[in-house]
Amino acid sequence: MKFIDANLFDDEQLKEIKKGRKHGLSKKEVLLYADSKFSSFQMKLIRKLLENGACYNTVKEIVSYDLDFYQLLEVINGLFKGVSFQKMRPYLNGDFDYNQLREIFKGFENGLSLEDVQKYAKREFFFFEMRLMRLGYENGFDEDKIKLYSDRRFSQEQMYQIYKGVKHGLDSKQLNVYAKEKYNRDQMYLIRMCLENGYGANSIDFEKIDKIGDSGEFIKSFVLKK
Repeated sequence: MKFIDANLFDDEQLKEIKKGRKHGLSKKEVLLYADSKFSSFQMKLIRKLLENGACYNTVKEIVSYDLDFYQLLEVINGLFKGVSFQKMRPYLNGDFDYNQLREIFKGFENGLSLEDVQKYAKREFFFFEMRLMRLGYENGFDEDKIKLYSDRRFSQEQMYQIYKGVKHGLDSKQLNVYAKEKYNRDQMYLIRMCLENGYGANSIDFEKIDKIGDSGEFIKSFVLKK
């Protein structure tokens, strides 16, 4: 392979370069990934993308970004699942890690509008927060309920308990019974289970709820008034 300096690459990188030529890629295409800055794993991803017919200019732009292996993997997975590169482009500037990219691209893959994706595609959100917001938009939850459980006053565990209440059909009045910072995950779980099983807030003994720590003793009868 006279078009590269073999001394710049290790054995695994050279294998990926040779495979590209063997599988019918042109020298121009191979040179997109025949760069010592790419690990052999990154080279393989780029090679596979080219071999599957990706546009040369699109791949050229992708490799111009400073993406690690996992970020690159999310981009390629997104392309294979039908997400357009035009939609991905704004999120490849290094602000998002691979977990965040996955949630952003998953939203596009599942048919969310650009407007909805932009509501959660913000670098200050952890991927878990992004996921709960994405699921909310995908399931058609009311905006005010999504804002309630994605309020950053809550821990991720608390957010999840509020999200589960929304998913299981609790209304805003019921959600606000337990969507309070003072309640930990276990307390929220107990209150939610009571509400989901048809008990009103008046039936719950909140004095007993307040005494429950992270005990994991999820016994509805214990917190229902006699």
